[in-house]
Order: sequence, then structure tokens, then C-alpha cells
Amino acid sequence: MRARDREKYKKLLLERRRQLTGSLDSMAEEALKTHGGGGAGADEIADLGSDQYEQELTLGLMQAERVEVQNIDDALDRIEDGSYGKCQGCEVNIPTPRLNAVPAAEFCIECQSHVEKYGVPPGEMDD
Repeated sequence: MRARDREKYKKLLLERRRQLTGSLDSMAEEALKTHGGGGAGADEIADLGSDQYEQELTLGLMQAERVEVQNIDDALDRIEDGSYGKCQGCEVNIPTPRLNAVPAAEFCIECQSHVEKYGVPPGEMDD
């Protein structure tokens, strides 16, 4: 991959990482808010249930975004070590349209499908 292309993807990855970390910060702040209320009436109990559901949903979203940030960090490491754009499963070049759609892609589509189906890239399965 040419240096110019690596720089383009690096900028894309860094921008997405910045967006995610800002989103994570605001979600963490929201999730940690405590909702007060002195009574234990039916409305307050229902509100507490809603608040708990929203908090759990927010925490789940935060976890998904943390995983995406880690994938971005891994892709940035691959840019630095020169392995970016090569499938980590079969070592072929990942097609440009895939990298444009998923700049943090670690695998080509075929290997990614294998990972999603079996949990490991091709060649790492115990036959």
C-alpha cells in the first residue's frame, strides 16, 4: 500500500476514534447520573425501572464502542508496522472498497465470514 493511501486511512481512523471517544465520554457521564426521588410510589418504581434499562442500554453501547476503539487502535498499529491493508488471515490485500467501508478491517471478506462463523480465521481451526 502506498504511503499516501496509508496516510488517508490513518486520518480516517483517527477521526473516527476521536468521534467515538467523545461519544464514550458523554455516554459515561449520562450512565453515571443518579436519578433521585425520595418516595417509593408506583411512578417512582416505574421510573427507576426505566432508568435502569436506559443505563444498561447505554453501558452496552459503550462496550461496543470500546471494542470499535480497540479495533481502530489495532489498525493504527498495523499502519505503523506496515501490515495495514493485508488480511490477517490469508495475507492477501484487502480490497480498497472494503477498506473504504471499514477502515479498521483486519480481514478480507472471506476470512471475516469465516471468523464470524467459526470464531477464528481460516487455518487456525483444529481439524
